[in-house]
Amino acid sequence: MPSQLTTDLARAWAGDLDCLIAQYAEDCTFEDKAFGIVHHGHAGLREVFAFTFGMMPDFRVTYGHEVIGADCGAAEWIFTGSFHGEFGGKVHAGTPVEISGVSFMTFRAGKIVTNCDYWNVKTIEQQLGAS
Repeated sequence: MPSQLTTDLARAWAGDLDCLIAQYAEDCTFEDKAFGIVHHGHAGLREVFAFTFGMMPDFRVTYGHEVIGADCGAAEWIFTGSFHGEFGGKVHAGTPVEISGVSFMTFRAGKIVTNCDYWNVKTIEQQLGAS
């Protein structure tokens, strides 16, 4: 059975920015290990959200196995969406993508303080035919 956290995160990643912000501490760090990108605070989360939905307006995340404790947790996920924009020298207008990965998170006072996403960048390169 999914935890309240992954239930809320799935709702947030279906387009609910307020729900996303509510899951994170103000001084949070959101890191995408595959792309080597780090965002800080609620302003950084807004950047991640805007960037993601700018490329994939139908972006969704489905959560799988999870281990959630008081201070830290991890959850497997699959994200799907139709990619719009340029990637690796090729322009896309709705190319479907599906990426699996895992998020490792730390918590403080019931909020996510750090979120590190781990996934294989080769997967998206293959799906989008990057050169």
